Amino acid sequence: MWSKLIYFVLHSLMLGISFASIMGDECDWTGSGLSTPSTDKGVTPIYLRCSAGKIKWVYPRGALRALLRLPNQDRNFRACIKIRSTSKPSRPIARVYLEGPRSLIPLYNGEANSKRIKCFNSKKGQAALYIEATDERSFDRQMMEIEYDLHQLPRNTYGYDPAEECRPCSMEELAHTFCTSDLVTRGTILSVDNNKESELSQMTVKITNLIRHSFADEFIQDMDENSIHVRPSNHKQVMLNVPQHCDVNHGIGEFVFMARRKLGELTLLCAPRLETWSALVNKLNDEGKSHCVLRS
Repeated sequence: MWSKLIYFVLHSLMLGISFASIMGDECDWTGSGLSTPSTDKGVTPIYLRCSAGKIKWVYPRGALRALLRLPNQDRNFRACIKIRSTSKPSRPIARVYLEGPRSLIPLYNGEANSKRIKCFNSKKGQAALYIEATDERSFDRQMMEIEYDLHQLPRNTYGYDPAEECRPCSMEELAHTFCTSDLVTRGTILSVDNNKESELSQMTVKITNLIRHSFADEFIQDMDENSIHVRPSNHKQVMLNVPQHCDVNHGIGEFVFMARRKLGELTLLCAPRLETWSALVNKLNDEGKSHCVLRS
């Protein structure tokens, strides 16, 4: 089975796809297997050049090959994908593989214990996913959705360094992150919970001053009115993800949390203490070196 599958994919790629290439809107692609003739077992190519987006495949038939690249550049990146499907444990509708130099690397097999989030590195500025339909006789409305996030790796590095996600942000990084984050808020840490399946720590933050955000109140929640942490003027909280290997602790005091949206959730980027950030804001605003107006 494996040898036939690998041969089929690589053979198709070497010969070239015989039908027209299918483009998304640079970020997202949506398609239906019902538009593919039942006798056609070919591979549908998808080309996406965006740092984040989704692939949504309904009534899966045949296979997809999704090529991921960063926009307007050939830099290497760290990719993470989040998989959702209507699969039942005994009846997966599709499997997902990462295309390697000589073979396919399994990422998701549709079973109950399959991890929904997977991360991997690009090669020569690109990565290809091979998505194979497994249940082609069903006409139930089945769906496979893959959300992806590409994070550019630093120049002159040989790959992903887990320690990079855990080190404190430099002064320049703090200023840049403040201007580009999806969320910047002052707050205190209420709790930190570890999720073994996703290998993430979920940090619950009580918001004391929402500084800026690029979305509505999608991620901001009302706190439990019975909580001892609640004051009349402070009753909002937000959940932030941190890689579990960073071993984040329940710090005391007020911080400035800077986060970005990743795979439908918020991931923490930088979290300086309020007094550290306030001193830096005064310095950078006086020097006029920031790309936006910094606030604390």
